Amino acid sequence: MQKSKWLLGLALSVSVVSFAACGSAEDKPADEQTSAAAEQKQGQDQAQGQGKSQEGKPNTDGIPKVVAEVNGKKITKDDFVPLYETQYQQMQMQSQQSGQQVDEKQLKTQTAENLVSTELLSQEAEKRDIKISDKDIDKALGESAKSSQMSKKDFLAAMKKQGMDEKKVHSELKTQLSIEDLIKDEYGEFKVSGEEIGQAYQQAKTQQEQMAQQGGQQAQEVPPLEEMRPQLEKQVKSQKSTEATQKYAKKLRKQGEVTINL
Repeated sequence: MQKSKWLLGLALSVSVVSFAACGSAEDKPADEQTSAAAEQKQGQDQAQGQGKSQEGKPNTDGIPKVVAEVNGKKITKDDFVPLYETQYQQMQMQSQQSGQQVDEKQLKTQTAENLVSTELLSQEAEKRDIKISDKDIDKALGESAKSSQMSKKDFLAAMKKQGMDEKKVHSELKTQLSIEDLIKDEYGEFKVSGEEIGQAYQQAKTQQEQMAQQGGQQAQEVPPLEEMRPQLEKQVKSQKSTEATQKYAKKLRKQGEVTINL
């Protein structure tokens, strides 16, 4: 999925980006109806489920109050649970297609690692005195809403249903933007070659054909390369930024003091 910057394998700090990332110009949004249907089905399907609630959410009873500590900063259960539940619901939707059960233990570990990486990056951005304005946050909010094919109002309402009020959404977007600026500060602007754009274009065509085959439909014609060039360039830059973010987070992890209590 391609959303602004970092959907990273870090899976990101927040359900803001997780949620927004589910819908973009290339991917249909995970709208409220889809979420509701998925949650309803989760409740029906998960007999195996270790104490699932009626909404099909995972069991979070055993999660400690302090999930992790990063250079003395605590990541709490309240920080962890909204992201974990969002990731769980997304994995549930995928598992309905693949037939594989969600590995909750692995997902908990992955979610904690994601939060640790985000905290490490955020702390480094703060050290470098990287500032994000209210105007920057508002612009990012508009882009996230647009990517999810929603108005700002509807996007914020959807995020509230995910357990994040407007203040929290703004806070998480600020974190995201500060990390994006940190990566630019560390690595500079990412360059994209014509060859890389060509490869991305070919990949887009292949994906379109595969999706059509899976759906038993005729593949829609992909627009000419020149028409898609700006979008493809943005996509390749996003991939490079994601890889750089993951790489830098690993470096900070080696230098930092991290304890995970799961």
